[in-house]
Amino acid sequence: MSPPRSRRAGGRGPRSRLWRRQRGVALALVVSFIAGLSLLVAGLVLTAKTDTRLARVHLARAQVTALGDGAINLLLGDVIDGRLSQTQAQTQAQSTLPQARYVLGGAAVSVLALPENLLLDLSSASAEQFAALVEFSGLLAPEAAQLVARAVVHYRDGDGASSMAHPLNSLEDILNVRGVNRVTLEALRDYVTVSRGAGAARVDVADARVFTQLQQCSPRARARREDMLASESESAPGAVSGAFRVDALVRQDRDVWLRRRWVRLGGGRDGLPWTVTRTEPVRMVPRPS
Repeated sequence: MSPPRSRRAGGRGPRSRLWRRQRGVALALVVSFIAGLSLLVAGLVLTAKTDTRLARVHLARAQVTALGDGAINLLLGDVIDGRLSQTQAQTQAQSTLPQARYVLGGAAVSVLALPENLLLDLSSASAEQFAALVEFSGLLAPEAAQLVARAVVHYRDGDGASSMAHPLNSLEDILNVRGVNRVTLEALRDYVTVSRGAGAARVDVADARVFTQLQQCSPRARARREDMLASESESAPGAVSGAFRVDALVRQDRDVWLRRRWVRLGGGRDGLPWTVTRTEPVRMVPRPS
């Protein structure tokens, strides 16, 4: 019996060529399958890493929220139990601000209560006052600052004819004004408040000296002063009544987080002698330079 033709021809027959072609196709399929599995595994690994990082961020935010709220409550308790009378508090509010440093759960927390009447109230500020603040922030030149300030006041008050008034309920409402963006909002956030018709007295902030004082109390300025975050000291309560913006700076590893609450002393819920009127989500403070 003679061997097959393909073998007699040295493996160069039609059947041999067909077999080699099929083997090449099979090899290509195997390589493609392995490549697909590699991409799938790489995607799963990347997803797992992303989920782990997100979980760490959420955990850090939850921890900062708890630490910040706890330190704020401690400071408010110290403020209410303070020995300053209301008259002394009113005269010393700008020089002796309620502040304290705590260590909670191994984290250093610096808390400062800033009376709202030291902030520029966007609900009643004039265009000149708002322009002075925008110019002080270094965000815009004087001419541009005047245009933005007038636009905000016009949006807030209207003109009684062609445009209606839009009362400001929060700082974020100024984003509805043409020419105001997130950069503007963040540059002004530490200097302003919105009373929403609370009728609280406001200081005259026509010059930059008040803004300079507020700048020293800003979270970024406080974060640069490492001693305010790394050491403990006794609480030094100042004012004992009124409305406050309370800032808690929480240090975790190399990061500094800000927890901010707006509170009004008196008439609180859950048996607390204060009312939280607004709570801002925690956010990271730029690292000190």
